[in-house]
Amino acid sequence: MLKFFLLTLLTISLYATDVNWFHSYKEAAAEAKRTDKPMLVFMNKPGCGSCQYMKENVFTDEAVVSYLNTHFISVSADIHTNDAPKELQVDVTPVFHFLKSDGTKSTDTLIGGKTAPFFLKILHKADDLSK
Repeated sequence: MLKFFLLTLLTISLYATDVNWFHSYKEAAAEAKRTDKPMLVFMNKPGCGSCQYMKENVFTDEAVVSYLNTHFISVSADIHTNDAPKELQVDVTPVFHFLKSDGTKSTDTLIGGKTAPFFLKILHKADDLSK
């Protein structure tokens, strides 16, 4: 019975097509600290074409979704209404901050829409640098 449950859970997670987004920076930061996982902070806003591209084409890519859900605590934050620290606030979108579990930056901030393969490479680099 336990084997069946674990196999089902694994199968579902392999086909997950949604990033497990937090919408509160403070809640995500607490979870990152608790789990010792790095954070991806996706700063976006309504009406941003590149943000929409990322949501529709990159954050639905199976490899990106799987990697994010396994290795990162992910935050989607509207630049107009969020609880992120002042040093992460931006005026342009999309912006991606890569943070260690303690909230310090692990790599340079990334600006603009990217393809799924390129973004996946950046995620691997940020994950490696966060350790």
